Amino acid sequence: MKIFQEKQFLNRWWLLMFILAIIVIVVGTAYYATRNAEEDTALWVSIISLAITLPIVIGLLYLRLETRIDEEGISTYFKPFNFTRKHYSWKEIEKCYVRDYDPKQEFGGWGLRGLGSNYKSYNIYGNKGIQIETRNNEKFLLGTQRPKAAHEIIKLYFHKTAHEI
Repeated sequence: MKIFQEKQFLNRWWLLMFILAIIVIVVGTAYYATRNAEEDTALWVSIISLAITLPIVIGLLYLRLETRIDEEGISTYFKPFNFTRKHYSWKEIEKCYVRDYDPKQEFGGWGLRGLGSNYKSYNIYGNKGIQIETRNNEKFLLGTQRPKAAHEIIKLYFHKTAHEI
């Protein structure tokens, strides 16, 4: 049995610099705003602001998109958000193919998009995706950094591939 697995992380240097800048700005602003207060107030405010900011930053660094395609179908999960777990069996898929897309134009950017609608997208970065259209008219685009490998495994298990790379 052949399996396609992909894990995508937010590992862009500019994003890490942005996150570091947020931490410095939040903690620095908190300290600066309270520097003329009582003795330990500035220190405590800085610690509290760091305690609030740090879990958010760690969460962003832990965020990843996991995709698996096998003989059962396509599964995906945008960690750590448990509500994003999805599995599409081959029987419920009407169309499935790899395509180019414009994340800003079609979805307003990257991340979890279209929640609550019939056209959802999970992507981290890039402009290649696995397009899934179900028999009950749900559309789902799943970003991938390995479009050729995804195409090959889809071609192996899904015999109605609509587009070729």
